[in-house]
Amino acid sequence: MKFELDAMTREYQDKLNAFMDEHVYPAEAVYHQQMAESGNPNFHPPVLEELKKTARSLGLWNLFHPHKNEEWGSPGLTNLQY
Repeated sequence: MKFELDAMTREYQDKLNAFMDEHVYPAEAVYHQQMAESGNPNFHPPVLEELKKTARSLGLWNLFHPHKNEEWGSPGLTNLQY
């Protein structure tokens, strides 16, 4: 079976890889530091909110919603694209 990603999927793949490299991986140390300082295993570190805000601004939020919806930030990817 031959499987190739379509142009839109490749574009999102590139954007997601860049987001991970530029924002998520560098934030791992901050996440662990904030968790350790809180002393609470259920703590929600502020760095997560920063990452969510950045993901939203880059159009990388709610990718799982199957219908395009600007209010939710969903691009309307198909199940295969997602």
